[in-house]
Amino acid sequence: MKEIILDVDTGIDDALALILATRLTDAFQILGVTTVAGNVELNAATKNTRAVLGLIGHSDVPVAAGAAGPLLRPLRTAKAIHGSRGLGDVDVDTWDVPRAPLLAESAAEFIARVTRERPGRVTLIATGPLSNLALALKMDPSLASRLSDLVIMGGAIEVPGNASPVAEANFYTDPEAAQIVLAAGIPTILVPLDVTEQVLVTRQRLASLRQQASETGSAVGELVCRLLDFYLAACESFGRAGAALHDPLAVAIAARPELAALQPAAIQVAASDPLTAGQSIVDRRPRSAARPESTPNARFCARVDVDACRELILRALLEQGLN
Repeated sequence: MKEIILDVDTGIDDALALILATRLTDAFQILGVTTVAGNVELNAATKNTRAVLGLIGHSDVPVAAGAAGPLLRPLRTAKAIHGSRGLGDVDVDTWDVPRAPLLAESAAEFIARVTRERPGRVTLIATGPLSNLALALKMDPSLASRLSDLVIMGGAIEVPGNASPVAEANFYTDPEAAQIVLAAGIPTILVPLDVTEQVLVTRQRLASLRQQASETGSAVGELVCRLLDFYLAACESFGRAGAALHDPLAVAIAARPELAALQPAAIQVAASDPLTAGQSIVDRRPRSAARPESTPNARFCARVDVDACRELILRALLEQGLN
């Protein structure tokens, strides 16, 4: 069982990732959740995170709020996809549920402390911009040697970006943070758009999920369907035929790495040029001692078992008898 910290910018797919992680009880022990500005501002991401944890019966999981914006640039949110509050048309202020506790320490302080207490045992799953982890590494460089591993939802290797022609949204939002993290030497699995955009929920699949949620009377199932309905409509408005399960797929791969074909690569993130900021650049030259930048620093998901991943995610999200 992996001891995990989830680092999220809770919009819609982060909320689904949180639900999924709490239900994969054979795979994870959740030590805490850290929040970062990304899909929405930090306050909204933190509020959504604490409320979702309460709704799914995990109000005991501590939450630490982190970076209110990227390291060096203004915050770019994704409210066109996630709604003005981050969870579509859902307002968590109306929920009569306990909230997960908000810690006094920052996300960076929490990550550093927990890894000191559990050296070599903690997996960090990051589904938002990498601002928190970059700040933690700047504060405590030895952190890199204490993390067991890192799973990042981010990047676009062989496919177009979703925030720019070449950049995936998390890397685009804070490319300097992504640079720092990928250069830190942490054993890293990257779950890029190349695979997340294959694991989709369509209108037909959503109708089936809604029927299941209705039959089971699950409040969480009803929330999942409501979130997916908003998310799918937003994706359709951008010409997509389905809603990609970006963040839940990162959680699924962290739990079941055998569902992915992992390929070592030397990956850097562009930052200085506005046209390419956030682009994942893979050094495909032969590895050479004379070119240290050609040494692989991560493994990326080149392929996943699409059907098995989607089934794992949706079955857990709609699991009967829970909430």
